[in-house]
Amino acid sequence: MADIKSPLAQKPDYLVCTCMGVMASEIRDAIGQGNTTFEELSEVLMVGTGCNSCVPEVCDILKDEGYGC
Repeated sequence: MADIKSPLAQKPDYLVCTCMGVMASEIRDAIGQGNTTFEELSEVLMVGTGCNSCVPEVCDILKDEGYGC
């Protein structure tokens, strides 16, 4: 079975967390720096601390990078 990534992940960069203004590239950079759990990303980037609508996309990015959520 082919890996299916989020349709948004096919774009070069996009806004994931509108409340905190966090771009997908910032999330991927933070993951690359060792923040490999949702809790760590939330602490470092504040994602998921506003309306929570970004949580599924943040989890998709974590999964695309080989981590769980």
